[in-house]
Formats: sequence, structure tokens, C-alpha cells
Amino acid sequence: MSDPWLRIEVLDGEIPASAWRRANAEVFLDAAIADRAVRWSWRVHDLGVAFEVAFRTEQIRDEFCRRISVKEALEAAPDPRRGVTVTSGGGD
Repeated sequence: MSDPWLRIEVLDGEIPASAWRRANAEVFLDAAIADRAVRWSWRVHDLGVAFEVAFRTEQIRDEFCRRISVKEALEAAPDPRRGVTVTSGGGD
């Protein structure tokens, strides 16, 4: 069984990841709430930011990942090809 946590990490690029977060945080929070997330948090580190979110099931987690708004926000990341990592797992 996989982990219902999801970690989305965005690294700095031409613009800082913190600026990308300010522009896109609402997209992730709205999608997380709509998909019944049970917990979420933003973390800042030296190279960028990470959004960690937990769902009740892997199926709900996967639905979150397929949302158009989430995909578009990730495509708007400072370096969408090399600076975005989406992995199962994470959290506290």
C-alpha cells in the first residue's frame, strides 16, 4: 500500500520559488480542500518550497494530481522541467 501523503517540491529558477508559491498557493489549497485533504503544509528550504498534503486514500491523492488547476500551476513553476518534483510520501 502506498502513502496517502503527497510532496510537491518546486525549486528556484529565473524567479524564486517563494514568488511562485505566493502566486499559486490558493490553487493548491482550493484543490486540497475540494479533494478532502486531511492535512497540508508549506515548507520553505534553501533551494525552494515544498507543499505536503495528506488525503484519506491514494485514489483521492491521485485525483488531486490530475486536476487541471494543479497541472497548470506546476507548469508555471520557475523551472517546470527540472525544478518540480512530485512524490508520494512525506508529511510529519
